[in-house]
Amino acid sequence: MRNRPLHPSSRVAIIVLLLVFFSSIPLHSCCRAAEITATNEELLFIDDLDRQSLLQAARRQAEYLHRIPKDNRVKVGTHTVPTELLRRSVESFIQIIEQEYSPQRVSRRLQEEFLLFRAGTGEDAASAGGMLVTGYFQPVMEGSLKPIPPFIHPLYRLPPDLIERNNGGTPRIGRFCNDRFVPYWSREEIETQLPLAGTELLYLDDPIESFILHVQGSGRIRLRDGSSRSVRFAGSNGRSYRSIGRLLVDEGRLTLEQATLPGIVDYLRAHPGDLRRILHANPRYIFFTWGEAGAVRGSGNIALTAGRSVAVDPSVIPLGTVAFLRTRQPVIDRDGRLQRWRTLDRFVFPQDSGAAIRGGSRVDLFLGDSERARHTAGLMREKGSLYILVKKSTNGRRRDD
Repeated sequence: MRNRPLHPSSRVAIIVLLLVFFSSIPLHSCCRAAEITATNEELLFIDDLDRQSLLQAARRQAEYLHRIPKDNRVKVGTHTVPTELLRRSVESFIQIIEQEYSPQRVSRRLQEEFLLFRAGTGEDAASAGGMLVTGYFQPVMEGSLKPIPPFIHPLYRLPPDLIERNNGGTPRIGRFCNDRFVPYWSREEIETQLPLAGTELLYLDDPIESFILHVQGSGRIRLRDGSSRSVRFAGSNGRSYRSIGRLLVDEGRLTLEQATLPGIVDYLRAHPGDLRRILHANPRYIFFTWGEAGAVRGSGNIALTAGRSVAVDPSVIPLGTVAFLRTRQPVIDRDGRLQRWRTLDRFVFPQDSGAAIRGGSRVDLFLGDSERARHTAGLMREKGSLYILVKKSTNGRRRDD
């Protein structure tokens, strides 16, 4: 999930996150506090995933928060919340999960000790049909450190001539040309004019896989000598993202239902003569660097947990919070074919972000790096609900109220 801002992130992760690339549902960029509102709903927190991954993800969240100054403050809906309160929220949550095994007892204690906020309740969510839940994964691809056919499709390092300027609080990315600051090269310009020759990091054997890696923001590369290395997001050219799934739907080449990752890949492979035009319709381009061995990492250098970590817009849903997600997910067979859909109800943790994730009505679930994760992510574009849990103070109100 997804194209990240400059940070030691993923996808890693990074990157929708995935399905924004594939989604033909319009996304809304306006972020308002009203997109998260307090709610008195009484939920039964039945978690459909294993206890081990739940505690692992929660403890990673606690580790992240201990790296953040405790007097930092974030917005949760209309409330300003200090990092210290988020720390206490996660620590109390871990204590409850460690002490209680009954969903009824867990639910009762969470209702008693936490305030509940519902995300995706603003005007943008209403116009989009509610919270949009997608999935993303870390791709595993074949690659080479040298341009030996068929490995001829480069991933580039962050170029030395790329400059980020702050214009009144709004960052702009570009380059200098004849003493003028101009937009950085587009995807089409980079791939046809080759202005970045000499800054290649490695080479892939498939332009479609390369584009998927750009959307994800990170991946694992199996090299020709049998070794494996991870790559992660290092930066972007600053151009706006355009969904090629949306393009194919608008042109009548795919229906909305067909505009999934498998559907888009099948179309591109069946129409190689149209491949470049379609890929170049998205001017955004991602640059990479070598990643660390081990866990996939998201924004804030948080190790991600498959099925538990989610990417969000941190300006609306803060990283470091505890959340509960309700949606549905595809059930696939060994060949990646859809068999049916089933409900998904579980605790998740905002630990990643992405350029395509905007507003409080969008959440992207990290699914891992397996082939099953890839197929599941490609199909997942569902409505859902996301609830944020914040610890009450001793008198039942937050300190900032």
